[in-house]
Amino acid sequence: MENYIVHKLPKHLFWDSDLSLLDDVEHHEKIIVRTFERGDLEDMALVMAYYGREICADVLKNAFSLNESAIIFASTFLGIAKADFEASKHEQHFAL
Repeated sequence: MENYIVHKLPKHLFWDSDLSLLDDVEHHEKIIVRTFERGDLEDMALVMAYYGREICADVLKNAFSLNESAIIFASTFLGIAKADFEASKHEQHFAL
């Protein structure tokens, strides 16, 4: 089990997870989404460098649940139209 990226990110991003069981490859979607929702710019840059822009964009676009601030940031930062995010088609609990 690889945990390189998990150990580089702040522990509060995965407050509900056992870090010893969180795998960089198997759980990449959770890691990417959590980082964009709750991380800072440095955390996001680390995740982008590790997984690549294309994988991050694909995961974020296809995430069923993604808070609005993450959609806005990812839309601007990755150049993706807000309407292209699956989560934007669903009611957000904490819409801005």
